[in-house]
Amino acid sequence: MKDKEYQQLHDLPKELDDYNVNIAAQFTQSKIQGHGKFTANEKFVVIQNRKGHHRKNNLTYVLRSKKGLMIRIDINGKTHEHIPTPHVHIFDETHNNGIDAIPLSVFKNYPDLSDDATRSLIAFLDYNNFETQGLTFSQNLV
Repeated sequence: MKDKEYQQLHDLPKELDDYNVNIAAQFTQSKIQGHGKFTANEKFVVIQNRKGHHRKNNLTYVLRSKKGLMIRIDINGKTHEHIPTPHVHIFDETHNNGIDAIPLSVFKNYPDLSDDATRSLIAFLDYNNFETQGLTFSQNLV
């Protein structure tokens, strides 16, 4: 994705389609639909992935737009390019379209480095400019 296009989509105020959010159960993932707050035709999907096969505490977040992958944050998971988790993959030209891993600690404005499934989801949504006030969360059991 071109840098300018990524930045415009990232900075766009967003909201979820449903304010009742299901947290993925361990070993599963959940997809959460969203859209631009003032431009409803801009669609987004947030994926909360807890499918760790080797690492039981695996936790990854992905933001996708209709233009493609935008960002992936691995809270717990595999080391990439000698960068342990938590780290970030940004799918723009500057960051080699997601190939580069960047330590999450570099992002001083990232709101919360928690590995708790609910708190980390809220932090991911906040960082990506989603409205989080009024959201309710429930844990999927399976």
